[in-house]
Parts: sequence; structure tokens; C-alpha cells
Amino acid sequence: MNQFDKNISSHASTSTQSARQVAVTVITNILLQQGSLSTQLARHQMDVASEHAPMLKELCFGVCRQYPRLNSIALHLLAHPFEEKDTDLYAVLLLGLYQLTYMNTPDHAAVNETVEACRILKKDWATKLMNAVLRRYQREADDIVEILEAQPSVEFNMPKWLVKRFNKHWPEHLEKIIEASNTHPPMCIRVNESLVSRETYNEQLLDLGINAENGEFSDSALYLRNAVRVGELPGFDDGYVSVQDEAAQLSAHILSPKDGEKILDACAAPGGKTGHLLEKANSAGLSSMELTAVELEPWRMEKIESNLTRLGYSAQLICADASDLDAWWDGEHFDKILLDVPCTATGVIRRNPDIKINRKPADIDDLVIIQREILKQVWTTLNQGGFLLYATCSLMPEENEQQIQHFLANQADASEVPLNSLAPSFATEWGIPVSYGRQLFPHEDGHDGFYYCLLQKKT
Repeated sequence: MNQFDKNISSHASTSTQSARQVAVTVITNILLQQGSLSTQLARHQMDVASEHAPMLKELCFGVCRQYPRLNSIALHLLAHPFEEKDTDLYAVLLLGLYQLTYMNTPDHAAVNETVEACRILKKDWATKLMNAVLRRYQREADDIVEILEAQPSVEFNMPKWLVKRFNKHWPEHLEKIIEASNTHPPMCIRVNESLVSRETYNEQLLDLGINAENGEFSDSALYLRNAVRVGELPGFDDGYVSVQDEAAQLSAHILSPKDGEKILDACAAPGGKTGHLLEKANSAGLSSMELTAVELEPWRMEKIESNLTRLGYSAQLICADASDLDAWWDGEHFDKILLDVPCTATGVIRRNPDIKINRKPADIDDLVIIQREILKQVWTTLNQGGFLLYATCSLMPEENEQQIQHFLANQADASEVPLNSLAPSFATEWGIPVSYGRQLFPHEDGHDGFYYCLLQKKT
């Protein structure tokens, strides 16, 4: 536990803390790059009573989603930025600004709660400063925003470098990318077609007053018009349905498992695609398809295990670095490989808004090196004539088509093949064709941003 956690915990009740207190901890740790929003929420969500969990998520996701704009406003209001040791105070200020700007919290309550948070952190010296800054924002909000609106971080609510990259690579799609990346993502579910048809399941939803629309590209996808808790989805605990974006669902359709095949899901967490591959095999009555899932992080491996247990499936799960073949590969080659590599996740910013805070341009270069090594090593485990599906949830060509271009230039036994090579009836008119593979952009009421390219090892 770091000092910020200790400061708040020392003032918490014996059972739970307020959503705002825990949000300060979460945002502080994100600002200090001590973990992603998802990992921080997983770590701290039990610190609040269950009825306050939605408020915790609203505060944390909201500050991250609006961070570029809130950060510009905060820096404008402060005469001097807070020192690193007072990052927790900056988190408090961001939360106060978020409440004043985007929530229905009465202004006086938002200001008072912000001031009180300083006392909880044992930093009473900051109470007058915080009160003065927020009172000024109340009076001058419109003028301040007008002064700052020419900045890309305020105009697009996105880091300046990211706007420049999007505009450089996708000028014709810039507006839609920004718009979709700043919205709340729709709730998309994947129907387990080995247990129930999409049509039948949609009828079950309607009986419960839950309206849904069919996905356009995945036969197993349903978009809910209004998000619900997973416990409200009929048959969720019995594996009838999973929460998964439509773009991510395309991988299992592209690979189209066949009987007797050995399939590898490398970099498999959190296991959504792993489960979908098993569902596809089961719905086709394939009894002898073998699936191996490799994942580096033990805590992420636990998510895969949990997902497969709920679905009622099993696979060989190996906790290892996919690029370190000595650590996990037994020498038996695979017929098909799904390689969803670690990436900048710039196609799913709306689901991971902390990307706006912690992602930096240098991350792209670092990740390209990691992806290149994983692809090179995992390719070794593929049978001659076998297929590897390379995937990312990135919009950066360096991680996608340029990565494939480099691989093909240096791998004589590799060639690109159409994405419907394994399932000729599967329609691939989604996204746009690029030099290699297809690129999907996030859609405001549809799928996330994703990239796919199918490779075959020459015989």
C-alpha cells in the first residue's frame, strides 16, 4: 500500500469508504502510472459498499474520459502545478471539476466535498486553495473554456499527440474516431450459439423488457439499447451469453475451428476469444479440437479460468510469455493460431479512457518491438499450411499493416490470405482494406476499433 492509500484508509470507516475517497486513490495511482483503470478498480472496488460501486465507476471513468479537458482547465486555474508528492490533491481537484462540469452534484456540495477530501488526506493547508480554485471556476467557467477551446486537448478532449496521429493516418475518419472514442461504449453481448440461437435469445430478452439489435457482422452479436448488469441477462451464469464487443467476436468466425485441429490462443486474457473459439467448435459438434491458451500475467490467467468455468469449457492454460517458447511450447505444432498482441489499445479508448492519461508516443515504438518478437517466435509453432490470425485493438498502422509488411519481408514462408479463406461464406465487408488486412474504426453505436490480418505458412 502506498502513502496515498494509507492516508485515505486511516480515515475510512472500519468496513467501507465513500466512493469519492476510493476514487481519489484510484485516480492518484493512475496519474502516477501505478496501474491501469481496470486493474485499479479491480483492486479497490471492494473498498466501497456494493450500492456505491456504480458511483465509484462513474467518478473514475468520468475523470479519465474527460481528463484532457479537465487537465487543461486545472492547469489554467492553478498558479503552480502540484508537486508529485501532492498528486493526490490533483486527483481531488480533477474530481471536483468533474462533478461541477458533468454531474448533477449541487455546486456547493461538490466544493465542500473537495475541501473535505483535503482534510481526509491530512493536507489541511490545501483547503483554502481548493476552495478558491473551484469558486473561481464556478464564476468563470464559460470564459475559461472559451480561452482554452482552441487547444486540441479541449476541442477534441483527446491528447494533442493522439489527435495528430489520428489526423496523419486517418484524416477522412478523424471526426468519427474522435466522436466514438469520447462516448460511452454500447453494451454488446455474444450469444453462445451451441446452446441457443441469437433469435431465440433475443426473444428471451424481449420477454424481460430488454431491447436488443442484431450485430451487422457477427452472427452471434447483440447490441443492448440500454446496458444492464450481467446478472440480469438470462442464462448468463450458465454460459448462454458473454459480454464481448462485436469486432472482437470476428476472430472466431475468421478462424472457423475444425474437428481434430490444434489451436493456440496466444496472449489470451481475458479469455473472451478463447471461449468463443470453444463455443464455435461445440456448436459445430467438434469433439476433438484441442485449444491451448497462453497468458503472461497470473491474475489475467485467473480471468480466463473464470470465464471458461462459467461457459463449461476447458482448455490447456499456460501462464508464460508467448515469445519465450522454451517456457511453454512442447514442440507440437498448431494448425491455427490467434495472436491478439499487446497494443496501444487506441481503438478501445472509450472502454479504457485512462489511455488518455498514460499512453505516450514512445509506447508505440516499444510495443512494436514486443509485437514483432511475439509474432516471430509464435510463427515457429505453426504447422506448414497452417493459419495465423494477427489481431490488435489499435488504430496505429505501425502496429498493424506496417507490422505485417515487416514480417512478410523477413519471413519467406509466410503469405497473406483473404480473411474469409477458412470460412468462405463469412462476409468481410467490415472496416476498410489497408495494404495488409482490414482496419475497423470505432463506431459510436457499434463495434470498437480493431485490426485483422490472416497469414498462412507455406508448405
